[in-house]
Amino acid sequence: MQIQIPSFIFCKLRQLFSDGILPFAFLVIATLFLSADWFMDRSFLHQNMGFISGVVLWGGICIGNWKRKIELSIDSLSMSFTVFMGYIFVRSLFTPQYMHSVYIGSGWILFVLMRHRRNSIETFNSILAVAGILQALYGLLQYTGYIETQSYFSVIGSFDNPAGFAASIVLCYPFLLCHSSNGKRKTLKFMACILLIISVILSGSRAGILTLCVVTLLFCVLRYRKLIHKRRILFISGGALLLIGLFIGLIYLKSASASGRVLIWKVSAGLCKEHIIRGNGSGSFKAIYMPEQAGYLSSSRADGSDRMLAGNTNHPFNEYLLLLIEQGFIGIALFLLLLVAVFRSNVPFDTPALLAIVSIAIFSCFSYPFKYAFVWFMTIYCLASLNQPEVALRTIHFNKPFLLIILFILCFFSIKNIIFERTWKRISLVAEKNNGLLDNELSVFTKLYDEWNGNPYFLYNYASELKNVELYKQSVNIFLHCESYINTYDLQMQLADNYYQMECWEEAERRYKLAQCMCPSRFLPLQGLLRIYVKSDNCKLAERVALEIINKRIKIPSYPVAIIQEEARNYLRKKNI
Repeated sequence: MQIQIPSFIFCKLRQLFSDGILPFAFLVIATLFLSADWFMDRSFLHQNMGFISGVVLWGGICIGNWKRKIELSIDSLSMSFTVFMGYIFVRSLFTPQYMHSVYIGSGWILFVLMRHRRNSIETFNSILAVAGILQALYGLLQYTGYIETQSYFSVIGSFDNPAGFAASIVLCYPFLLCHSSNGKRKTLKFMACILLIISVILSGSRAGILTLCVVTLLFCVLRYRKLIHKRRILFISGGALLLIGLFIGLIYLKSASASGRVLIWKVSAGLCKEHIIRGNGSGSFKAIYMPEQAGYLSSSRADGSDRMLAGNTNHPFNEYLLLLIEQGFIGIALFLLLLVAVFRSNVPFDTPALLAIVSIAIFSCFSYPFKYAFVWFMTIYCLASLNQPEVALRTIHFNKPFLLIILFILCFFSIKNIIFERTWKRISLVAEKNNGLLDNELSVFTKLYDEWNGNPYFLYNYASELKNVELYKQSVNIFLHCESYINTYDLQMQLADNYYQMECWEEAERRYKLAQCMCPSRFLPLQGLLRIYVKSDNCKLAERVALEIINKRIKIPSYPVAIIQEEARNYLRKKNI
């Protein structure tokens, strides 16, 4: 008996690996809950690495299972998904940020592996329903104070802000909702659905609240369409009024935030004009948006409310707009072909996979869900779960050496990236402990710069450390390199401060003015300009800037703002103004 129990456990584990259940569970846990202090980036990198690791694990299991062939049926969904992902892969391949290509390649491999599976998806759906409940409980414990969050927000789950938390909940919700209408313990499952809804409401995510309402109404209409058929006009009109009222109410709930997003959409629309066909390139939004915002806010088209709302922005809060800006009309056309293939799939609309796709489609209109690895994973899983009505054109068989080479490439670049990020984290902690870079740390930073992994925030951190040890010229060179990838208010302020220390008054003035145009409500650029004019004995401009500082409308009262205004008053007193 003692010999049979380990043998039974081994066989059971082998079966779970072979069926893909354990790799699937690993992917869910890694992309949804993995959070550690291993890297400089606590928000995304751990989960992204978990995503790639899960794909490599699943691929390794398929390679080890010699009895099965790895195959992909060529149908409209597989073709459209491959072409869409291939286009983005090729566009990102010609940028220094090579990890984007690794993520996209991992996503396509995962689609092939999931499309290849032959077991029932019920177990996978149950895992997702449980994961949604656990994430909701995590958020509720944060709201009640049992778990502390290192964030301004009270409910973020295992993510960096409510957007990631709400996106994960709305994707798991359809799987739990469909479970609640089938089988036993319907009341308990219904209460679990209420738990997910409450957690999203407490997070304050308006996109999440709207998405849950739309998906719930859609599910009820589709599942109980026979019951409401006679009164369908009443139900449709009532549902439409409910959604319109909810949408308007959510706008007025945070009217300033809603106005801010409208401003971002207006500015973003101007980014599509120059390269409308091919787009501006993968990851280009962070480099081109803030200068465009500066141009818009300094023009006559902007009013006072726009200038008060403007802030640092690195995403347009709309995934479709981002796709148009970075990939152009070609990317949008390929995406529409993928949508056509999705809606031609031989799947009822009230199935959890299709409802989850609807959820993320709605959520993507108002937020940035695809910044999170869990959303990528769930989208690929839902697409791979859809069946096609037509007969497959042909079936491609992947030989195992081919897949092994691809997995080796993914492993190589992932390990290289992990080593880079870990070294950066270690050396930054040493620099922080020593209140600046020593010669040894500086040499390590220089070596990392020579082996740069494409992460622009490393460039920003490196340049900031050089500035702290008064190596201003080297700092400017690195910041100018960083400007090609992330051009923000903070970066312009850092450049302006460097030029100020180097006594390059004209360039410092230009950078301070650009930062002021990017975020007109900020006071620091005006302080910098005041100091430049005082240093260069330009009394007329100094007096004008000092008066502007004193009379400027304050968006959020703070101690730094009070200090800046007091500095301006002191200058005017000295000049007897």
